[in-house]
Amino acid sequence: MRLTVLGSGSAFSTCGCNAGYLVDGRVLVDCGAPVPALVRRAATSIHAITLILLTHFHADHSFTLPTILGARAFADVTSAGMLVIGGPVGTREYVSRLLGDGYGSHIRNEVDVNVAPVYAVLQDGSDVELAGYRVQSHAVVHSTGPSLAYRVTDANGVSIGFSGDSEMCGGLRRSIAGCDLFVCECTGWDGPTPGGHLWSDEVAGLMVENPGTRFLLSHLAERHPLPGALVAHDMLSLEISSVAT
Repeated sequence: MRLTVLGSGSAFSTCGCNAGYLVDGRVLVDCGAPVPALVRRAATSIHAITLILLTHFHADHSFTLPTILGARAFADVTSAGMLVIGGPVGTREYVSRLLGDGYGSHIRNEVDVNVAPVYAVLQDGSDVELAGYRVQSHAVVHSTGPSLAYRVTDANGVSIGFSGDSEMCGGLRRSIAGCDLFVCECTGWDGPTPGGHLWSDEVAGLMVENPGTRFLLSHLAERHPLPGALVAHDMLSLEISSVAT
């Protein structure tokens, strides 16, 4: 299972693009990073993406989704119905507003016809197969609106988890359990961070609670080392295997 970090920065940091993560070149978790430009550097393309998962609706996790959908809609060869978009309750309506407000009803109609994405509504406790992957969802506590953490598992049983944005809560802890790698937000370093985010001492505590899981720190306002953890940077690519192998 291959993870490529497209964006490792927090909303307003200058140390990386906004959130975006590729799994096997086919699954995109969040799309705040300039995905259409960056996927080429990851030796894939937006047309290879079959599943997009949104953790929540903040701009730094979602605002390049219209450019992905528009690029697919106006491709020389389109593939209607081949893309699944999963996210919290309201995802379909949110994406429709992004397209309409950003580019107008004409572009939204082109996406509806030429891409025709299939929407999957996910919530706390969801455990479904999407685009060949097992996707488990856990509700987490963030500043506003519904927010989800995910665990994505391939056919070989390798699992990568994604915290999205979250403060310490039960759903966050449940999402880590059993992951081979957990992509964990670490917005703050020197103390608690407002707005429903984690900081380094809290992440260190989660690492102690989950000794069998490797942690990759992302959503960074600053880049610092944390003993025992990997620290993400844009275009970092990792091959992940099961801790059982």
